[in-house]
Amino acid sequence: MCGIAGIATNRSDNIQPEAAMKRMLGAIHHRGPDDLGSQIVSTKGGEVWLGNTRLAIQDLSAAGHQPMRDLRTGNWIVINGEIYNHREVRRALPAPENGWRSSGDTETVLQAYAMWGRECLSRLRGMFALAIWDEAAGELWCARDRLGIKPFYFHADKTRFVFASEVRALLASGLIERRLNSSGLAGLVRFGSLPEPLTLIEGGESLLAGHWLRIREGKIVERFRYWSPNPISTTAQPKAETIKTVRRHLERAVAEHLLADVPVASFLSGGIDSSIVTALAAQTSSSPIKTFTVGFRDAELDESEYAQAVANRYRTEHQRVLLSDDEAVEMVSAAVAAMDLPSADGVNTYVVSSAVARNGIKVVLSGLGGDELFGGYRSFALLPQMERWSALAGVLPKSFRQLAAGGGSKGERAAEIIGAGLNLTERYNTLRAMWSDGELLRMGFDSVCYGLEEPLAGLSGATQVSLLELQGYMRGTLLRDSDAMSMAHSLELRVPLLDHELVECCVAAQVAGSGQKTTLLEAAGELLPDGIANRPKQGFVFPMDRWMRGALRQVVSDGISHLDDAAVFPGLNLNRFVEQFQRGQLTWSRLWTFVVLGHWVKRVGL
Repeated sequence: MCGIAGIATNRSDNIQPEAAMKRMLGAIHHRGPDDLGSQIVSTKGGEVWLGNTRLAIQDLSAAGHQPMRDLRTGNWIVINGEIYNHREVRRALPAPENGWRSSGDTETVLQAYAMWGRECLSRLRGMFALAIWDEAAGELWCARDRLGIKPFYFHADKTRFVFASEVRALLASGLIERRLNSSGLAGLVRFGSLPEPLTLIEGGESLLAGHWLRIREGKIVERFRYWSPNPISTTAQPKAETIKTVRRHLERAVAEHLLADVPVASFLSGGIDSSIVTALAAQTSSSPIKTFTVGFRDAELDESEYAQAVANRYRTEHQRVLLSDDEAVEMVSAAVAAMDLPSADGVNTYVVSSAVARNGIKVVLSGLGGDELFGGYRSFALLPQMERWSALAGVLPKSFRQLAAGGGSKGERAAEIIGAGLNLTERYNTLRAMWSDGELLRMGFDSVCYGLEEPLAGLSGATQVSLLELQGYMRGTLLRDSDAMSMAHSLELRVPLLDHELVECCVAAQVAGSGQKTTLLEAAGELLPDGIANRPKQGFVFPMDRWMRGALRQVVSDGISHLDDAAVFPGLNLNRFVEQFQRGQLTWSRLWTFVVLGHWVKRVGL
């Protein structure tokens, strides 16, 4: 796990890359405090710089240093992530001429590229964002993992390509004009986070999951999608066989995610997903694993008793981090300051990551992905229902639909969701939005959508929703926030439930339910202590509504003031939103989105 950065230019681009390199790597030092490396490659058409900050997880020796060069081909690589099956891949490769120099996955990927070229991606299981300088082709090749677990941001024009693991590094380069992107702002306001591929920087993009790029002489010459979440075919097999297959993939994925030369711990919330991941890890590990949960002194918020039940059953070395309101509020402020891109979410991951990192842990497992794969959200039942209702409700005037849905802002958004003539993807975008399209229009924003691939029509409604959730909320919010908030503490967060072969299996077999995770429980429910499988979904949430009226009130005020000072939204009376929130007329998440944006704008100097 690392931070990566780089610049590719052509001969006409007159810059000083050494100074830019230093600033970019300094901006992502927290991603890899164990080592630092950079390399400039002079080419016929320009220069390529590759840089890396290393968090040593596999092969802790100097042999894992990046950028890494293939002595035979002259290729260079920087990679952020983990390839969990790299030993299997290595066995399929001929040994390098002078033997293997390291035991880590970076050299494996470098040799896999030399052997199979871009097709090497089909052999890799893991999370990754990488850049390889191909000496023979005279071009830079960049790729991102299938699910978008690891970030890859870039800014490109006709003469220069700049990339990094975080947007803060792009800005630190000094090579990019600091201008806010209007579509990014609209997307942030609509969803509370940035829908990919948007960033808040004009010209800045996120490389889409399952895609690669070719760059020659500082210019992108090809974009290619190498993987799609849509199934090639659906699996027609007895249910019992499906359950066995899912269980086999679960066991394999969790076992592979334990690959490390340092201890691997587990987030344990006491919910179904993290409990199953923890149970499988504990059964596989040769030594007791460490587990962590965050508890609250407020009993209504605390679910640590369920985590303790799992820890007791599997004899983990469990630690309950008990937070008071004052401690949690202080960490909320720190989380806002650590955000690479603003988000209304992510604070919870920052808090639990801090607790894990303080105990000297570098790697932690998470249950992220279970809701999206197996149907844990209300959207799995709601969206198919709205598809059915729309044929009747859609012919009614919007005002009637809005009134029937309860009136006001909530009613307006509900009326839009069940409107006639919409496809499921359009309804999903509206369901996941914080505001109705009408409200956004009145505020002066375009209705920006998630960049989603349309699910295949023949799939069940729940499976189609699963595909949308995997590409939308999970990628735009959960994965981005989990990466940024964990790496702020130099902590590698792993998500075994998003193993791509498990994902392919679940989508093809159409296992997503309508909110009950039936297939997951049938495959692994016996691993859970009594009381966990059937309890209401709670999740690790903060009482943000109460805190923003009290202990976080100054944080709210400062964030709104920063937006006003920077004139980001000159046509909006942001203080009116504050007043509406105080009167209970505006949800905390709507206001909080503007607050974190204000603090981000102030911090990055826009």
